Amino acid sequence: MRDAPSLLDFLPNPDRGRALDRRMLRELAASLGHIAGACADSAPAIATALSGSRAILDGGGALPPAAFGLYFDLGAALLAGDVARATTAAETLAQIAPRGDALLMDHVGGGAPDLEAVLKLRMGEGAARFAAISPDMHRDFAALVAEGLALLDEGLPALSGEVRAIVHHMLFAQAPAGAKIEFDGASHYQFWGLLFLNPRHHRTPLAVAEVLAHEAGHSLLFGLTVDEPLVLNPDHELYPSPLRVDPRPMDGIYHATFVSARMAWAMEALAVSGLLTAAEREAAFAAAAQDRNNFARGDAVVAAHGRLSATGQAVLDNARAWIALDN
Repeated sequence: MRDAPSLLDFLPNPDRGRALDRRMLRELAASLGHIAGACADSAPAIATALSGSRAILDGGGALPPAAFGLYFDLGAALLAGDVARATTAAETLAQIAPRGDALLMDHVGGGAPDLEAVLKLRMGEGAARFAAISPDMHRDFAALVAEGLALLDEGLPALSGEVRAIVHHMLFAQAPAGAKIEFDGASHYQFWGLLFLNPRHHRTPLAVAEVLAHEAGHSLLFGLTVDEPLVLNPDHELYPSPLRVDPRPMDGIYHATFVSARMAWAMEALAVSGLLTAAEREAAFAAAAQDRNNFARGDAVVAAHGRLSATGQAVLDNARAWIALDN
């Protein structure tokens, strides 16, 4: 296990978030360099197209989530021997502008058509689960998210700093009409820095704070899988999940278990921060109790059936230690 111990700690840390972000960008640069070198003779158009993105990264710049999605599409096309598709992915990647410092908030059907195109490219039919919202809903929810972030800034600056270091683009969406399963938030390992949020499921700054602790926790775990996966169970093995009605692969169970502990930590810390009203404090403690229950249920499944890597074992052990310490 090559991760430094500080990267595996349970409690949030802005420095850890920045370190993971830099590492993901370095890994992207290295992978693009490897692809360019491999294609220099057989597909020089790909190597040429990648030069601009590599220059941005090698110069210390950053690329947004769409660039990571295009990288995965480029790799998939090359593995399939589809040079034409790979060339298109590389040329599209060349058009992606560097990532800025500001946290972007867009909505499906709104101001991020390039990102939406890459999402459809990589997620296929799965992208349809994220339906458009109205500009008015976007405006109102963006204001609420800003309040939730401000609550974290004041009450939990370590978590706020880590979230801001890892999450660079929020995309608001809702479930399509008639959907059997609604999402409240989502993230995807192929789109580093991206977070989906559903405005219909988060009505208060406290609820926003909790979902940010939840979804940024997933992104944190994605950032820890550069050297090895968290779990070694194959995806076709399904188990009961603490957060889903349908059986899930062990990797999903592991994620749900870990983020439940992070949500419990966030809600309990905010409850004693002095920033909440009495009603909000009661709601925070109630949410934390449910989160702890979800952790216990998920941890029982992982303990019984999970085959963890060294990284996965260390991360979960640190979460278990916090749960035990604060019980």
